[in-house]
Amino acid sequence: MRIAIVSDFYLDYIGGAQSSIHEQETALREAGHDVFLISSVRKKLADAAANIAVGVIPAFTVPGVDLPISRAGDALVARLCSFLSTHEVDVVHLQTEFGLAHAATTAARELGIPVVHTVHTFYWQSAGWWQALVTPVMRAGLEIAARVRFPTTKHVPRPSDNLLKNVTVAMANRVDVVISPSAHQADDLRAGGVTVPIVVVPNPIARSLRPATVLTAEQVAVPRILWVARCEPEKRPVPFAEAVLDALARTGSAFEVDFVGNGTQLPSLERMVAGNAQIRVHGALDHDAVLELIDNSSLVALVSVGFDNQPMTIAEASSRYRGVLYCDPNLETGLEHGGFRTASPDVDAMSAAIVALVTDPARLTALSRGAEQDSVTFSAATYVERVVAVYASVCG
Repeated sequence: MRIAIVSDFYLDYIGGAQSSIHEQETALREAGHDVFLISSVRKKLADAAANIAVGVIPAFTVPGVDLPISRAGDALVARLCSFLSTHEVDVVHLQTEFGLAHAATTAARELGIPVVHTVHTFYWQSAGWWQALVTPVMRAGLEIAARVRFPTTKHVPRPSDNLLKNVTVAMANRVDVVISPSAHQADDLRAGGVTVPIVVVPNPIARSLRPATVLTAEQVAVPRILWVARCEPEKRPVPFAEAVLDALARTGSAFEVDFVGNGTQLPSLERMVAGNAQIRVHGALDHDAVLELIDNSSLVALVSVGFDNQPMTIAEASSRYRGVLYCDPNLETGLEHGGFRTASPDVDAMSAAIVALVTDPARLTALSRGAEQDSVTFSAATYVERVVAVYASVCG
């Protein structure tokens, strides 16, 4: 098939949605499909270097969150119509909900090409007291860019979070089928007003050329825990660091921890753990370096609550046969055998879970074997089989 994957996001930004898009593209290409990336780019000619078929320079970028905003005007729609027609695209696969995604949907509709939409952003959260003040302006600007009116449903108390959810619902209801990487998000999308069919297809992860292995006795003798995410409040690096420091004190420093990721809370994290030989803070690392850290770890920690849909961290950990310590009861996809959930999300419960795991090598090894079982959920072959079935249903 000939598939156009569309993203308003800059694909050079390090985030779960971007990682998922690249993994989807890789899985589909390796299965023999033609894939065309259509996304925002920061400057002219950046698309060629990044394997982007159509690079769109946005009208502006929202500061702080690095979110590109393009206007779904006639010129952009015409450009996309020309590309989709010339390349005989069979299906348009949206990965975002803003102006570029709406322009691609309008172009596809004009050409009679079906559209599917993978939702990554329904749980986005904003921070800061000023968000309520700027939400009406944000709404007006996003509606002008997308050339649609958004619903006004009140999903949650925070106005800006409501806006983001309604932006997602508006986009989802324009397409033929919505893809949700998790069952719990699919349920929330239906409850939130999405009326088109929703199919659950977990995000894929491409296997490394290096074979994955179950934990060895040597690796669990002195356990290593890896935390990898953006260093932002919604990912909770600071509470997890508090739990780690408490667990180290309770176990006589019987384990090690690596923190990977950049963000606004990185300086606070570095100050908290400064001088502790058992904790390493790496900042941002490339994908290969992260994979190496996963392979050298005994456990991967994912401690967000109420924010994540189906984190790529889970897919990465399972693909490398590593168990996952997690806090959010909604995050069950892919953790059926390799997941260990804390009793609650607070610091004391995280510390207790860490102590229970690092003092029980057999349990860490059992989680590793369980992750090996779970890894099939995120395999490229499983993803391609499921998503091509979705494509076939709308193309038929």
